[in-house]
Amino acid sequence: MTSNLPMHPILYLDDERDNLIVFNSAFRREYDVHLAGSGQEGLEILKKHEIQVIITDQRMPEMTGIQFLEKIIPDYPHCIRMILTGFSDIEAIIQAINTGRVYRYITKPWNKEELKMNIDKAIETYQLRCQNRKLIEDLKEANQTLEQKVSDRTRKIELQNREITCSIQYASRIQNALLYPHTDLEKLFHSYFILNKPKDIVSGDYYWMPTRDNKAIVAVADCTGHGVPGAFMSILGVSFLNEIVNKTVTIRTNEILNQLRGQVIKSLHQTGKSDETRDGMEMALCIIDFGKMRLQFSGAFRPLYLLRKGDIIELIGDNMPIGIYEEEESSFTNKEIPFEKEDVIYLFTDGYLHQMGGYNRKTFKSQNFKKLLLDIHTHPMHKQKELLEGKLTEWQGDLEQVDDILVVGIKL
Repeated sequence: MTSNLPMHPILYLDDERDNLIVFNSAFRREYDVHLAGSGQEGLEILKKHEIQVIITDQRMPEMTGIQFLEKIIPDYPHCIRMILTGFSDIEAIIQAINTGRVYRYITKPWNKEELKMNIDKAIETYQLRCQNRKLIEDLKEANQTLEQKVSDRTRKIELQNREITCSIQYASRIQNALLYPHTDLEKLFHSYFILNKPKDIVSGDYYWMPTRDNKAIVAVADCTGHGVPGAFMSILGVSFLNEIVNKTVTIRTNEILNQLRGQVIKSLHQTGKSDETRDGMEMALCIIDFGKMRLQFSGAFRPLYLLRKGDIIELIGDNMPIGIYEEEESSFTNKEIPFEKEDVIYLFTDGYLHQMGGYNRKTFKSQNFKKLLLDIHTHPMHKQKELLEGKLTEWQGDLEQVDDILVVGIKL
């Protein structure tokens, strides 16, 4: 029974016609045999046919077998090359094998079964090499496709990032527009500083400083989260505070916080269920009565520091947030004290205190912050801001900023 599969093309070179006839007779039913009586004839056949295996006699006039096989390597590198030789040429043949010019040698006279076995192994080697080349080409193509996809995806992500960043930067301008401009604050306070370092482009920390009836209201708040979520909360906070102060006849710090808490709970639909988010804010809020030289203070988890002649007075806020709370809601407390000229007050969020750094990679902590304020509070306010920034940079080192940072200092 004959096979319908295509036979593998092989080329046999020999300058003796009888040897060509014998080889063809032995293998014409096994392979697609091409015969050449010289190296030149072999080159012509290679131009016309895709040969898989080449078998050549070593001793031929004009061009030896090794010379022919070396000559075809540049143009036909993938052909499997074998050579027929006598024992006198073994040393040259082995050298040719070692340099990769010859796949295998067969001694004459050849045996049909042995030669067929070698030809079959050569064809198998040719096919494996073809498969390997195909796999390599497919892999290169896949890599190029993957690189292109990665490049396209990277460009898309970069474009999206630029668009998102532009949107956030625009949101930052809106957020900053809600804060009181420095030109207004300079008219209100004799000397002050605002150290505001958002962790991201927009911040969950904000300050609020309106005036009413010869009184200044100063609030420093820290909203849940930072970045965009915190910024949304800050915008809510500023809007609610403006509404509360504009509608209230007699303003007191604890009443402002009580009403603000109610507005936050209502707007965020907080019910106190265990599975709902506890968004809200911490806040230090004071009212400065310039006429009576008195200071009101209320706080939601945040304190106020007053420094006077080398001493520090700490007004502690209540341990409850502006938002839903597990405990029964009670009123924020109101604390009122007189102040003196040259007193300095500081309101701040927890970002400065929680910044990681130092030799042991720990948080800055409140005791270090108090000591720092005691050391610098006699300096001009702009100098105090520089010293606070310098200490923060020194403490932080190469660590990233962990939270929004806001410190407000006012000389009364």
